Amino acid sequence: LLSNTVSQFHELIAPFPMANPTQGRSSSILPVSGRQAPQQAVLLWAAPQFVSKCGLHVLHHGRRKPPRRSFACSASRLPSTEPPYVEEMLARENIRTRNTERKARIQKHLGKPEFSPSAYDTAWVAMVPLPDTDRQAPCFPQCVEWILQNQHCSGSWGINQFGLLANKDILLSTLACIIALKKWNVGSDHISRGLEFIGRNISTVMDKQIVSPIGFNLIFPGMFNHAIRMGLECPVRETDISGILHLCEMELRRLAGEESNGKEAYLAFVAEEGLVSLLDRNEVMNFQRKNGSLFNSPAATAAVLVHRYDDKALQYLNSIVSIFGRTVPTVYPQNIYYQLSMVDMLEKIGISRHFSSEINSILDKAYISWLQRDEEIIQDVETCAMAFRLLRMNGYDVSSDELSHVSQASTFHDSLEGYLNQTKSLLELYKASKLCLSENELILENISNWSGRLLTEKLCCSGTKRTPILGEVEYTLKFPFYATVETLDRKRNIEHFDSRVSQQLKTKNL
Repeated sequence: LLSNTVSQFHELIAPFPMANPTQGRSSSILPVSGRQAPQQAVLLWAAPQFVSKCGLHVLHHGRRKPPRRSFACSASRLPSTEPPYVEEMLARENIRTRNTERKARIQKHLGKPEFSPSAYDTAWVAMVPLPDTDRQAPCFPQCVEWILQNQHCSGSWGINQFGLLANKDILLSTLACIIALKKWNVGSDHISRGLEFIGRNISTVMDKQIVSPIGFNLIFPGMFNHAIRMGLECPVRETDISGILHLCEMELRRLAGEESNGKEAYLAFVAEEGLVSLLDRNEVMNFQRKNGSLFNSPAATAAVLVHRYDDKALQYLNSIVSIFGRTVPTVYPQNIYYQLSMVDMLEKIGISRHFSSEINSILDKAYISWLQRDEEIIQDVETCAMAFRLLRMNGYDVSSDELSHVSQASTFHDSLEGYLNQTKSLLELYKASKLCLSENELILENISNWSGRLLTEKLCCSGTKRTPILGEVEYTLKFPFYATVETLDRKRNIEHFDSRVSQQLKTKNL
């Protein structure tokens, strides 16, 4: 009886992979050559259930019961062959395997951060002409090739985040790639598809409900106008073209009424890409860093080289292209910021103990950079405040004097982050200000007063609308770190953890 049942059942369920409790992996439960004994033991235990479920031929009181009309049997109806304790062991093993893989990925990112390619910045680097060729050939042809090979089927370029078909970041990246291809007279089909994409989504440009990248109202109209002068024809109405150019006029009118160092930093950051001459060359190059870049931005640095030659700026672009190959990220270098952000996140959710070696190495490097007053830390407000907080909380001897350049609200607003009134930078300054070791640290006291006031104003202006960052602001103002229960704080951080949060610069920086 058993032999007959086995042969029929083997034919019936052969297509369905079943879990083998003796091996711990997916395979058939039926006997195979050389391994029949343990398999038959499993089958003896399981056969009655299979027989009753699938209606096979069995003897009943000496008579053969008629078969059912259908022998169809879905895998979902088959009973499990493992006892409950085996299933639990397998589940635990799967969890351990997944956790091991996750830990390895985190360790990899802690050791060497990975930077997402930026189509927008790559397009600007692709526009840089080769020196001493009468500006007739690209300096970085590999970037031009990357643009040709990385257009989406929709006709766009850029990070298509969370399934969005179009946003201002994608439109800006697409326009930059179109101009780069047109400049070197390649990719006519790519250009046509890109222009059609912009034409289909032109309403996004003027939609005030959609978040705009930094400087969008200057950069996009300026580049759009430049594309028209190049002879490109975008399938949009005249009223839409007027509306786009009006965005630039409104932004210029707003800027005309302001006078601050922060405004100059902002214009140096975006005006060259918007092809708007609002600062002379010397004023722009005042913001050049030791590595030759402007604000560690490949796009801003390349925009300078498109209009004029600068040896240090070209060396900077050569260095990052040699690192990343055919494309570039939105900001580089930014290793310290990314690594400290990961350390902060791991400490917030309570799993930093699993990465103590990697974290200690990162903090040691950050401390050396702090003592050397590395531009990557000191010239970025958010990175500087975060480094101070994490180093001091982990026992490193760091002085609050390094935050003196933002001890007053006025000096903060003279920076690019201050001019843009960046919430994350304010929040990091406020958190850092709560780490006073003595009553004599007046710099931290001043920062606490003005940053707390500005954060409160942001909450009041937002009304009932709460983004994740504003939710963190509200929690931090209510509960300073010394007034929280660590386990409850970690629970809250896990519940509100959002791995999708990215920096919003001129293009998405993941």
